Amino acid sequence: MLIISTSGHWTSISTGCSRKLVGLSLKRTSPLDVRVDMRRFQKDNWALDLLRLKIQNIRSLIVLRPRDANDVTTAFPDFPRSMPNLQSLEISNSGGSDWDQSVDPFSPFGSSACSLRCLTLDNILLYPSFLNLRTLTTLYLRDHDFYLHLDTLLDFLEENHSLQRVTLWVSFVEPSLHISQRRSPIRNQLQHLSISCRRVIQAQALITNIALQRGAHLEIFCGLWDAGPNEILTGISTAHLSNLLSPTSIEYETHPRRIRLSGPNGRFSFGSPLLIIRNLFIEFPLLPLANVREFHLIHRETSGTSHLRPAIHHLSLFPNLETLAIECETRTSYLPTLSSDPSSPPSLTTLAFLNCDLSEDFMEELTQFASDRKNTTSARLHRVVIVDSDGKFPSPTSIKALEKHVPIVDVRRGREPPTDLT
Repeated sequence: MLIISTSGHWTSISTGCSRKLVGLSLKRTSPLDVRVDMRRFQKDNWALDLLRLKIQNIRSLIVLRPRDANDVTTAFPDFPRSMPNLQSLEISNSGGSDWDQSVDPFSPFGSSACSLRCLTLDNILLYPSFLNLRTLTTLYLRDHDFYLHLDTLLDFLEENHSLQRVTLWVSFVEPSLHISQRRSPIRNQLQHLSISCRRVIQAQALITNIALQRGAHLEIFCGLWDAGPNEILTGISTAHLSNLLSPTSIEYETHPRRIRLSGPNGRFSFGSPLLIIRNLFIEFPLLPLANVREFHLIHRETSGTSHLRPAIHHLSLFPNLETLAIECETRTSYLPTLSSDPSSPPSLTTLAFLNCDLSEDFMEELTQFASDRKNTTSARLHRVVIVDSDGKFPSPTSIKALEKHVPIVDVRRGREPPTDLT
């Protein structure tokens, strides 16, 4: 009776089950969250026949590997009007065969389209009718053969006032398509804009024509090996960048290589295969670093520390840094450059080590570093936090030695960084 009366037990429906069980599940589940692999469903037409009887109850729909636009409209007649409760739609041809361009592009969205909130289109040949949607809050668009003009896309982003999150991974078919005729960036209500690119000039065209408001998050990932932040961000005015950023926290991750800056006025993320710390902080000096209070280093590579050491070396760029948190899966020494000048940065009061392999030699080095800082009153460490998910903590003897120079040595079990570091 517990199984029968709990709707969650009926929400995962597989064509590997009997037809009777699938039919019973459909009767007991509402609303429906449907995931359809078109290649499998072509062999199980009876499952689609049963699903069509409850088509009006579909809340979210994921369609994988369709051959062409007709695949979707044939499987679900009168789509999307037959789904009045549809809120989320994902159509993905990623990893499938090439979209059949002899068939008309995907064009189901007319003036009376359903009130979608989330739309994901992955490698689907588009038709401008999708721009008729005016109820979206989230849009994910990936197309390596994007044939609409940039200004058509920009108009849509500006006129759709409900949009909050947009991810654009588009490569325009012809160079003329990404040349905007606008004279100023569009205004919008976006809280999060993510841009992935393979060509620098196309990324610049998108970034420079979309002005985000204060508090928004700009995320950029560049798949090029020879492009850094300077190449990508060229063309963004100092005023526009400052409107987004006044970072108080920085997170640097080595795999995937990514830098995240966050503050009260906005957030900025940048990822690139060859990103190292100096690319962003030295070669792009517009970033205001004086207000940075927390630096989180994440080193996930299994060999070498070539990308970790430069990050520590450039802590001198942050004169007001208060907290340094390091997460590392390899055994290494984290304090060589700090030890060379124990009083810099003078405001550093908290060190945190998250799931690191803290050997006895390292604990001795850390204790010596804390002792050296103690000799400079203004530079004294106030707290050392050690977090380990497996409970591999340093020996009690080494912790007691450290406590002689640091008022608080906080040892705890866990995987995520503590929320009270600052």
